[in-house]
Amino acid sequence: MPTSPVAYEIGETLAKLKGKQLEITFLAEIIPHHKAAIEMAELALERGVDPDIRTHAENIMANQKHQVEQFTRWLHQWYGLAPEKAMEHVSAEARKEMAEMEKDTERMMAELRAVPKGKEFDVEFVRMIIPHHNSGVIEFLEPQARAVHAELRTAAASGAMTQESEIVDFRTWLSGHAMDTLHTEDTEEHMVMPKGGADTGDGASQASSTPLITAGGGAPMSLVKGNGGCAGSARRAAWPGG
Repeated sequence: MPTSPVAYEIGETLAKLKGKQLEITFLAEIIPHHKAAIEMAELALERGVDPDIRTHAENIMANQKHQVEQFTRWLHQWYGLAPEKAMEHVSAEARKEMAEMEKDTERMMAELRAVPKGKEFDVEFVRMIIPHHNSGVIEFLEPQARAVHAELRTAAASGAMTQESEIVDFRTWLSGHAMDTLHTEDTEEHMVMPKGGADTGDGASQASSTPLITAGGGAPMSLVKGNGGCAGSARRAAWPGG
């Protein structure tokens, strides 16, 4: 399953923002994104049977619950906003993209809920969590380099590194457990990241130097020059229902 093209559009929107607007927009998007991953992990603990996948699901729940609490607290402390109210303070473009992402996530969750308990669930969970994590890495790119608050830059860098590591583990697991070649082929994806302020150091006095890697754990992600929509549009045709 490829990464939703909407994730690239959100990444490009974040690349255009600075300061307060960057932080509010990022937090408004990443909190529900993390909550979806937590729900997926809860399903994996209910229906998955592989010990490694269950351990990863427990780790996802612990890590992302911690960040949801952290991000929710900062949103309130810094801007006096609850997550649902933060949506009222983002641009119309960002709201539209977030609504599209929510629909993509709901569609994916419906597919996952329909999978029965057992080995098949483990495979489908991994196939779906990989692109979901990819989306998170894209969203972390700008705040890890350009967020106003140093603690948010640190948390974004940590979140990106954690999800990149899990992606590598999941793809390694999938290569040995997939039921057919399609299950491995459709997760082989070269992530092309939007180029924005994170690449120039704009907006932060001390940008993170954390290297972003591909989903396969190989070379650093290539960056698209400019803030155009080519990264997202190139993948739109491949996304089911997009």
